[in-house]
Amino acid sequence: MKKLFILLAVAAVALTACNNKLTVEQAEAAVIQGEKERLPLLLQNMVFVDDITIDSIHLNVTEEPMQGFLYTTWKSGKSSEPIIVQVDSIRSDANRKDYVQWQSHWDDAARAYFMKSLGL
Repeated sequence: MKKLFILLAVAAVALTACNNKLTVEQAEAAVIQGEKERLPLLLQNMVFVDDITIDSIHLNVTEEPMQGFLYTTWKSGKSSEPIIVQVDSIRSDANRKDYVQWQSHWDDAARAYFMKSLGL
């Protein structure tokens, strides 16, 4: 009886773990929301940019850890430039339920924008 209980408990844990798999839609929504909330902090450190809008996201790896790109528009004065921001290491956090973590590369995007604005 004790072995049956342990077997059922292990099976329940395994099934629960399988059901918590991060979907592409969940990952996209979490990244876009998190990055939109982060934009004011980014903008205050980029004196050469007036505004950044996140237009869309595309994930080209759809299994954890996922990765993809944020398609953005950077504005300064009357000019605007499309800039792609790499996003990788998108995964659900093993220690926090319903928490998604990722790494975005805004520094590379800022360099690309600066180079484009100089005409290089």
